[in-house]
Amino acid sequence: METALEDAKSMIEYARARWRVGARGDARGVLEHASVALRRRGEEPATSSAIARARTAWAHLARERGERGTARDAARDARDAARESGAPEDGASADAMWTLLEAREEAKEATWADVVEGARRGAGGGAGGRCAAAGAETLAALTRRRARDALEAAETCEIALRGMSSEELREAKDAPHGWAIASAMKALGHVERLTPSGSSERALELYERAAEYAKDVALSEHPGAMASRMIAEDLQADCALARAQAYAALGDVENAETFAARAVSAAEALGDEKHPRVGAAIAVSGDVYVAKALRSMSNDEKTSLGDGAGVMFAEGLYKSAIKLMHYPHVVEDGKIVLDYEARHLCALLHARYSSILRASGGQREREANAWLESAKILWPDERGDDEGVDGVDIVTKAATKLGVKHGPSVLIDLQQMAPLTMGA
Repeated sequence: METALEDAKSMIEYARARWRVGARGDARGVLEHASVALRRRGEEPATSSAIARARTAWAHLARERGERGTARDAARDARDAARESGAPEDGASADAMWTLLEAREEAKEATWADVVEGARRGAGGGAGGRCAAAGAETLAALTRRRARDALEAAETCEIALRGMSSEELREAKDAPHGWAIASAMKALGHVERLTPSGSSERALELYERAAEYAKDVALSEHPGAMASRMIAEDLQADCALARAQAYAALGDVENAETFAARAVSAAEALGDEKHPRVGAAIAVSGDVYVAKALRSMSNDEKTSLGDGAGVMFAEGLYKSAIKLMHYPHVVEDGKIVLDYEARHLCALLHARYSSILRASGGQREREANAWLESAKILWPDERGDDEGVDGVDIVTKAATKLGVKHGPSVLIDLQQMAPLTMGA
């Protein structure tokens, strides 16, 4: 007779395979009710671990589909089951998932104190648990645009990561929280990218390390990695996109183009070619074409946002990208009910599309301004209590300064499906 862990592994592997070929109903049917089937095994710790992993997997897939309530319920169940199991690695994974979900909610729905509580609750599982928890807190702070908190959490995360021995890092690849350690490495790269005193070269090293770690986690056949490997597959696409953006900002368009194409292919391979994350990856490919155009322009042309073949290619890519996003058209009514989770990334893409249209010549000025106004509606000034950033300022800079090298310091994160910035 199979154990509860073997049952859970079979369920997750089946759901993962069906999800990747677009049969999401089949995956839902297995994972949504996995805890009921597994609970029949009894109340022993192994059963609780199995439930925690199955519910973490379902939380991840539900959030991917934008089912926020379902994802939060599943993550809450995963945390409860992890506590029942007494396994710190299960707790670290479930708490990291919960933290990142909460960070995507409006502050009135989930305060920063709530987010931090979720992250720090999982910090008790040794250096690996501390790394996973601090990494989740770092990425959560970036998602909420809390620069000081991101810097503090990143410092804690780096200390924890350095404190992990080679053996601990190797063992974590087969553990439930392996994905969260890869995510932590990526988050450290983001902070390095976005901090004025940071180094893009150092960020690229961290992204490469995160990508390699995520790859190893995704290849693990260990029962401990049954849910983690699925999340790590998504992280590989995210790391490729992060590297593409870093290279584009450095002006290394050859490497930027390579990793942007890799990100698009990886995002498409996750089971839904029309998912917004594919649109985000395509948009970054557009940014790379803009970078190529700027490299070939004279200084006068760059100043006046001159035209170029690269800009025309970028326009086509951005058209395709925006069609896949939550807001595929110009938003004109500021009173409509907006999807808080989706609107910030759409705002950035609308603004960058505006800059591309503006670069195409004066005849596109009216159209460019319409997309800029749309971006302002989607990302207004949300600052409160001296926290956050002025979204209007960010999108205005993005719409009037061509190219990621000249625009605001913002990067796109696929894991959170959000633009991350520590200030324009």
